[in-house]
Amino acid sequence: MVDSRFRVVLSVVRLLGVRTSYAMMGLGVLAASLGVLGAGSSGPAAIRYELNAPLLATGGRVFACFSSDLMDPTHCGGIEVKGVDISQVPDGGGDHGLPWSQPMRLVGIWDGQALTLTEAPQAAHTAQGLPRLCQQDPNSQPEPDSIQRQIEVAAALRSRGVEVLESTGCDRTTVGVLVPVADEATVTWLSRHYRVNVVGWLRRLPSGP
Repeated sequence: MVDSRFRVVLSVVRLLGVRTSYAMMGLGVLAASLGVLGAGSSGPAAIRYELNAPLLATGGRVFACFSSDLMDPTHCGGIEVKGVDISQVPDGGGDHGLPWSQPMRLVGIWDGQALTLTEAPQAAHTAQGLPRLCQQDPNSQPEPDSIQRQIEVAAALRSRGVEVLESTGCDRTTVGVLVPVADEATVTWLSRHYRVNVVGWLRRLPSGP
């Protein structure tokens, strides 16, 4: 199993829409060479994505959430969603009542900052949760400098506008990174510079009507 002393999760928790930022560490020219990654598409040939997640309305904005802040239920980790009328979305009930909704199927276009819906939200049976970032070897443990590599990867991506939802050390050399969209440019660049497993939270839908 992975030694918990060396495992770190760098989660983005949006507090009233304000993102956590990380200082650039040891990137130099490497980060400068990173192009605009994970920006998604817009226009006639826009790529559509889907996601099952509860919605949270806070600060005049709406977020699709994969985690909640136990200290403050009006905050969550996730991505911003546009084009949704939260008053038309079913209340989550129970511990996650308003301003939380029940899990919803969301379909829209990712522009690098937010998911703009192209269809009305539909109730989903369950939230999909987060995909696994690592296929971990039970006999392998991440080294202490795995934390530094995670910080470097997250800082490089954020410096070019790519959101990092979570990261973790998979083993002695590999970092697992969760981004909203694991597009080809993001995966290719990271794979050239780091031993990394890139996973997307949003699922790409087939093209066509």
